[in-house]
Amino acid sequence: MNAYAPSSPAYLAVLFSLLRVAAGSAQVVTGAHRAAAALPVRGPFGRPSRIVRREGEPPLPDGMIRFAGRLVRSGPSNGQQLGLSDAAASAGAKVLAAVPLRLGASQGCLLAASDSRRAFSPAEMAGLARVAQDAALKMGEVDVLLDAERRQLGRTLHDTLGQTLTSLIFAIDALDEHLESGERRRLTQPVRAQALKAVRETREVIDITILPVAEQETLRRIRERVRELSDSGVEVRFRNDLGKQTLPLDVADCVYHVAREALLNVRRHAHAGHATVLLWCNRGRVEIVVSDDGKGLPRKAVPTTGWGHFGLAMMQEHVEDTGGTFIIQSAARQGTRIIARLPLPGVRTS
Repeated sequence: MNAYAPSSPAYLAVLFSLLRVAAGSAQVVTGAHRAAAALPVRGPFGRPSRIVRREGEPPLPDGMIRFAGRLVRSGPSNGQQLGLSDAAASAGAKVLAAVPLRLGASQGCLLAASDSRRAFSPAEMAGLARVAQDAALKMGEVDVLLDAERRQLGRTLHDTLGQTLTSLIFAIDALDEHLESGERRRLTQPVRAQALKAVRETREVIDITILPVAEQETLRRIRERVRELSDSGVEVRFRNDLGKQTLPLDVADCVYHVAREALLNVRRHAHAGHATVLLWCNRGRVEIVVSDDGKGLPRKAVPTTGWGHFGLAMMQEHVEDTGGTFIIQSAARQGTRIIARLPLPGVRTS
């Protein structure tokens, strides 16, 4: 599955209900013993997650649903059918069918699994596709209705919290001008720095609330994170070799997520003196590499558990849901390298 639908508690509740109806309808139109509907979403502060609704017992496993989502994203092919057959066997089913389930740029999947050896008929497959289409239309209608609510929230944050924080910075500056002692003036600087940080974070929340991360915005934000790491005392090099290659919104979003979390980890935990961020296109894939010369990851943190607040597992999930490959290379006192390889739709990788 790729891209992420922005979400609020009300939005998630509506999506959950729609996916429940879709999974149940999939069972009915195909005569399947089990079914599932899954859609990636974006939680508060951009955290990736997904909603999955399962029908039937035993429920289809989450790993199989993710695998099927990646298969349907690549389009119909013999390889897809073979992959679905393997996935069906791993789930204890005889036959498995999957079709894309879309909400704007966000793509999940709708699955039906049968415990008998009879293949789904063309009419049943057409019914499964219609269920996915009807669900997408309903989700689109909900998205339009809630889009105005999200934008209003962004404007409210800007006009209230954003303005209050900005006024606080002005007040600190005015106080600084009236303090005669240099030592006292130095005491105001940490407060001002925290207020500036709060302003930046508020702007990020507003951006996440209103807009997806577009390509140029992605590059600008990566440069901001590089500058912040440099200001903390780490020498950072950022090289962008994308050239004229444009990035789909979901790929651009994932690139920024990897860069932000990896650089944050370098700042908080790596004790590094140097770091590098490389971004380029290679054989139909976008690759981002973030490396440092720090103390390296603990062995137990590679490759799927969290290290401090870094959340390697969450980063890996985000990359894989975008159809990509996530690699960690690390050794004690030899630094860490984070590699994400993300496919570009419609571009061959060989």
